[in-house]
Amino acid sequence: MLTHAYPYHPGEQFIEDEIKYWAKNPAACVTVLPAEAKGNPRPLPDAVSMDLCMANGTVGARLVAAWAALFSMMFWHEWGYLWRSRKMAVYTVCRALLHTSKVIAQAKGLRRYIRLHGEIDVAYCYWNETQSYAAVLIRKEGGIRKVISRIHGIDLHEMRRPHGYMPLKRQFIHAYDKVFTTSRKAQAYLEETYGASSESIAISPLGVPLAAMLSQPSDAGTLHIVSVSFCLPVKRLDRIIEALRLFALRHKEMVTTWTHIGGGPLFEATRSLAAARFAGVENICFEFVGEMANGAVKKYYLGTPVDLFINTSESEGIPVSIMEAMSAGVPAVAPNVGGISHLVSNQCGVLLGNCPSTQDIVDAIERVVFGEKRDVLRVNARKRVEEKFSSDRNYSDFIASVLAIGANQAEVRQP
Repeated sequence: MLTHAYPYHPGEQFIEDEIKYWAKNPAACVTVLPAEAKGNPRPLPDAVSMDLCMANGTVGARLVAAWAALFSMMFWHEWGYLWRSRKMAVYTVCRALLHTSKVIAQAKGLRRYIRLHGEIDVAYCYWNETQSYAAVLIRKEGGIRKVISRIHGIDLHEMRRPHGYMPLKRQFIHAYDKVFTTSRKAQAYLEETYGASSESIAISPLGVPLAAMLSQPSDAGTLHIVSVSFCLPVKRLDRIIEALRLFALRHKEMVTTWTHIGGGPLFEATRSLAAARFAGVENICFEFVGEMANGAVKKYYLGTPVDLFINTSESEGIPVSIMEAMSAGVPAVAPNVGGISHLVSNQCGVLLGNCPSTQDIVDAIERVVFGEKRDVLRVNARKRVEEKFSSDRNYSDFIASVLAIGANQAEVRQP
């Protein structure tokens, strides 16, 4: 399993649930290969091992890889794409060179692992990024039999990247034995944007364990709203701030509390914005708790009354953060972007438009909080996760699919 950093921090919390199912399957022998390894790793199940052959290359090794990238056909193919697509710019050329150098360095790490441990049956790439491209190259050399990849949001949507540029993807997207998207919308985007073949794509949503109990609503006269995300521009957290300010001013009889879980580069700026915008509004308070372990987030819903989960992102896959809240019976308000409509509906919260205004968000909060069916929404939120996003079903089915691909001796695709 090729990851960005897991089991190291930060991020990739969703793997913590999935890895348990790999560990329980006697047909799977799993080794995690992170690209970055800093600090102390999270614990792995006993049946899962870790190897650092792909992690933390030296400065010298990176310079060598960058030099090799400059003369590689991979880079010059990408140069041609940038020219044809009129995306040629200093930034995009530098990104193309950087990503090519990462592929070269990570392929070298994979070769080292194979020399030590032998052929890899299936390289399962958690992200459709440079590690997966490196695996495709090594498969062509004969060190890997099959390469499969998940694809989520940041590694799928070009608009989430500066200059609308997704480095190298068009060179490799046809070369996987299977790409697993989280929704039909993601599959359609992959086909339409990158020309991926429908035969090489399968849909496999992520999942979450069902909460042992349901979160309780707040007492009368109080409202607790939770959001979970990195603090990034794409998350549009400023819209939450403006909506909550307007809601609090409109409903002065109610004390509103907003808890945001998650760090990121805009953490301090977003917290400062909230403090400035909420100044003078006496019936609203907020808390930015920063990074929180995945298990702690799940426990939070069970130990703290939560009335509503809110997401205002401009681009998503199908967010696990929303699944976890809904598993505990918390209704969700979220925009109709990415695959969110597969999870959130007006039966278990409010599905907003893809670019909701402050007023749209306030109206949605009011529908959940004051609507006659607010208790039904909580029941339906849990039911939706039970039916479509249970980790027991989704991860078991996914692992069975991957093992079947590994058992198939048919000739593999070539890039």
